[in-house]
Amino acid sequence: MKTLRRHSISGVARQPPGHDGRPGISPVDIAEHNSRTTLKLLRRRGALTRQELSRELGLTEPAITGIVRRLALAGLVAESKRTTTAHYTAAEFSLRGEARYSLGARINKRDGEIVLMDFAGRVVRQKTVITPDEVVAAFADLRKTAGPDQLVGCGIATSPDAFITAEQMEAALAGTGEALFFLDDTEAAIEAEYALGIGNPEGGMVMIITDCSVRAGLLIGGRVFRGVHGRAGQIGDMRSGIDGASLNDVATLPSLDACSADKGRWVATAARHLHEAVLAISGFIAPGAILIGGSLPGDVLDAVVARMLQERNDKIRDLVIAPWIQQIRRATFPFAGVAIGAALRPLDAMALPDSRA
Repeated sequence: MKTLRRHSISGVARQPPGHDGRPGISPVDIAEHNSRTTLKLLRRRGALTRQELSRELGLTEPAITGIVRRLALAGLVAESKRTTTAHYTAAEFSLRGEARYSLGARINKRDGEIVLMDFAGRVVRQKTVITPDEVVAAFADLRKTAGPDQLVGCGIATSPDAFITAEQMEAALAGTGEALFFLDDTEAAIEAEYALGIGNPEGGMVMIITDCSVRAGLLIGGRVFRGVHGRAGQIGDMRSGIDGASLNDVATLPSLDACSADKGRWVATAARHLHEAVLAISGFIAPGAILIGGSLPGDVLDAVVARMLQERNDKIRDLVIAPWIQQIRRATFPFAGVAIGAALRPLDAMALPDSRA
């Protein structure tokens, strides 16, 4: 079993075949980069012609022809004809969803989910899990759907307080033969947004996840920022407001459960403290997008977001919004897309054709 831990958002999980070990960029590096970028663009945008790929990627059409030919020979890309009103029919290229599959896991303190994703980024099957035994059983069941020859790996995204640790997951899945990728759930959520959600907004992105704790992921310059000690985004212990409460005290599932008789008061308190955290973050990095997701019930999450947007009407009186600070919005995917981002990691890292061919 091959285990790969905490790689960058690009998903480069191995030294390119044919790399001679010397510094610099080899032709193999360039070929892999171009192939990976083309695959990501097709996954995000759907079918594109040579001209469209050329324009989006900044490459010549002959270069695009070579890339899509290599990807087609590897069985990853299909060619079809696009119907147009012009006198000619353009060829367009799209990903073959059935060509490869990957598994992605989201594991936090209370529960988790395992998804099976095809090469085009579609979730084929999904299972909810609440115990370590269910995690292992779900992986085994979903693995059968993909088939051993088409499953390229498993991405596993955990919260700091997950009910099963990365080490336990690694031991439980030993012997499967697939590459395992371990990453933080905030990183996986950003990867989902980056690849299939809002993309890479100018100025970067902040993703806030709240369930049994509050944490944030930061995308800056197209890369996830972790800080010198790898603790960037651990915002749950931030204290704010007159009461000096931490986010973990007032903006999590346990605090919501404790305040179930008065959800309106909980929403107001959580929104106020979350927005003060947003102000603190945004004052330094001024991100292009600020998103929030996690395991809060959908109606509660909507209420928190709506409450955070009321400051312009002076309904939250102690917040002052600077004009350059983005308004917060919900994450594109349920549970912030953590399982989706985890499943994308092995697809991006392990599904490339051999560039020497």
